[in-house]
Amino acid sequence: MIRSASALSPRPVRPSATSFTTSFTTSFTTSLATSLGLALGACAVEPATQLAQHELAVGETLIYRAGQRVPSAQLAPLGAPASLGGTVLAGDPALSARIDLADPASAGGLVAGVFQATPGAVRIVFPFTEHATILHGHVRLTDEAGQRRVLGPGDSYLITQGSTILWEVEGAPVQKAFLHRTEPADHPGPMIVYPRGEATADPQLVDLGPPDGLGGTVLDGDPAISARVDLARDGLVGGVFQATRGEVLIDFPFTEHATVTRGAVTLTDERGCAHTLSPGDGYLVRRSSQIGWDVDRARVQKSFANFTAP
Repeated sequence: MIRSASALSPRPVRPSATSFTTSFTTSFTTSLATSLGLALGACAVEPATQLAQHELAVGETLIYRAGQRVPSAQLAPLGAPASLGGTVLAGDPALSARIDLADPASAGGLVAGVFQATPGAVRIVFPFTEHATILHGHVRLTDEAGQRRVLGPGDSYLITQGSTILWEVEGAPVQKAFLHRTEPADHPGPMIVYPRGEATADPQLVDLGPPDGLGGTVLDGDPAISARVDLARDGLVGGVFQATRGEVLIDFPFTEHATVTRGAVTLTDERGCAHTLSPGDGYLVRRSSQIGWDVDRARVQKSFANFTAP
């Protein structure tokens, strides 16, 4: 076990943005197309635990439940940690993943899915900017500023490209749902953690105006929306979003990965599939999807990362 922030230096050599995006999306899209993916044609079972023939489509929602482990049969091996900018410091960690969305045509390439790591300590120079939520297990993260956090199911983080992070897993393998984008240049900085169940105070939030500014049509109530923006660069935005009680039909203007931190919301997609999300539960929605958003409590908060193609 490594507890010193000094383990974060020197930095390992990592793949270039271009080579990483190409190899990541190509290898996984190819390897998973024949046997892995998501069964999104029915609503009886949570999509995150099913096998199928296609990745997430416009109009569908993919739900990630806190504490719900994705079966190993759905994961494909990723190879050595060095392929993801990592240097192994302890143990023999094995990495694997399931790709739920891969859009290499977008600027920098946009990839989302589920990632698993077995026990070990790895120093990672992040080759992308990533929003992720722990689904199962625990991981200890330490950034270059010495900030050390242990994340469990339902906790989320935002880490920017070029940041050096010490990643330590002990005991059971850890799984996370993620969305990441490879940017044109590095922007290292401290990690931002969004703990499950922790509220963001109203003074930190900025009013966003009426819901129609984000593609929403109000169906019931008088919902107010606000946000704290922690990242905004080249079409990629991340932070915390809040909505008060009300029902809205949203024509999503971006592809988004988000996780409820406080409160609850019910999402209904174009298939009529409805899912109620509580703290720690997350979703993935593609741009141009029409999704019903229904908050029947005082408010809901989520951490998020979304991308609008330039």
